[in-house]
Amino acid sequence: MAQGIVNRVVPSSAFALGVVRAIVHGTFLISVLFTSFSALASLPPTILRPTGAMKFLPWSFYDQLQTPSGMMTLKIAMVLSLLLSTAGSWTVVTTKTSLLLVVFYQGLLRSFGHFNHDEMLAIYCLAVLAFTPCGDAFSIDSRLATKGTKKERAWFAYAYPILLMQLLLAWTYFSSALIKIRVAGLKYFSVDNLPALAIFHSLDNLHDTGFRLAFLLPQVRTYLPFAVGLVLLWELLFPVAIFWRRARWWILGFGILFHISTLFLMNIFFPHQLAMYLIFVNWDRVARFNR
Repeated sequence: MAQGIVNRVVPSSAFALGVVRAIVHGTFLISVLFTSFSALASLPPTILRPTGAMKFLPWSFYDQLQTPSGMMTLKIAMVLSLLLSTAGSWTVVTTKTSLLLVVFYQGLLRSFGHFNHDEMLAIYCLAVLAFTPCGDAFSIDSRLATKGTKKERAWFAYAYPILLMQLLLAWTYFSSALIKIRVAGLKYFSVDNLPALAIFHSLDNLHDTGFRLAFLLPQVRTYLPFAVGLVLLWELLFPVAIFWRRARWWILGFGILFHISTLFLMNIFFPHQLAMYLIFVNWDRVARFNR
């Protein structure tokens, strides 16, 4: 019975899990390639405030890392590892090294005080993929494997990792709605809440863009509680996208419009999280359609 339910909502093939591996690791690969590590190297290590496990590393390590050569070495290591894991080469090893390097890099950024949750969901997906057979198909490893070395695995070895990643994405939005309700209550629907928040984000200097559309929101403040309520309802209903295929594309489509609007109104964008929407695509069907 469980197999029938899971097979109806997620693909259960090695190919589908392999495509998801390429998407998740490829997202971080593109991000790293277009990130200036030299800019990070210009920051002095004296303002670094290591968090969590980063505290166990000696300061002499950070002194060497926070140099142009040190940051270039880190970037090269990340690019090589992510390139191999995206292509599915030495997958058992490279998926784990990519996870460790990305977590370390994110920890380094947060140690400078820049907190952002765009990449967090994708990092969880990296963790899931690091301990699953995501290199059994759609990978260099599967191309090089001989018939005698290929392993026969049960269907759930491929289906449940995809289902888990979809649940993580759904929980991201669902829990966000619950937190808003718990912390702000009915004040969250105030006519001034969204304009004040959007203008605040448009005035600071911690965002990559400088759109000023937020200053138009006070002119339509009467209608904003309805927009806020619609977004809150969408977040609460996001888990439906996992189990109801007909509603899935409406929910994901609304999510794309929502994140585009936050870019222009609040100067906040979530490219990593949007890329994770591709986990909901049934890649087995896509492959059959293209044959």
